Amino acid sequence: MYERVLITTDGSESNKDAVNSGLELASRFGSKVTALCVFDVGSYGNIAQTYGLGDEREYMIKACESALEYVVSRGRELGVEVTPKIVAGHPAEAIVDETASHDLVVCGTLGKTGMKRVLLGSVAEKVVRMSKCPVLVCRNPVEE
Repeated sequence: MYERVLITTDGSESNKDAVNSGLELASRFGSKVTALCVFDVGSYGNIAQTYGLGDEREYMIKACESALEYVVSRGRELGVEVTPKIVAGHPAEAIVDETASHDLVVCGTLGKTGMKRVLLGSVAEKVVRMSKCPVLVCRNPVEE
């Protein structure tokens, strides 16, 4: 049913439930998985100012590599073939671009609602609206 599954990750603790759900699903269907981490080009300036980093690009790539290593490691434990991929761009757009070559996308969401969602935007919402394949969104509620 799902031969090629795209699992998105940002390395956050809240995203791990989505990663694990996606890998378990892929294991049951015998799917190949692409684990995607988007190096958010819109965050360059914020990272450098917040952490005083000279080369924020290198920092963000390392963060993506760490996030992807978790997916690859968990996939190995479940017997799922995982291909890691880092893409530079805006998260929703980059994810949607990848959906064309997959049968299912699995992504997490913090479950923000109301004004917080409006102000922050929602990558998951944009992916659901624009994806070229079905999307499984794993909600992880935020404590307020």
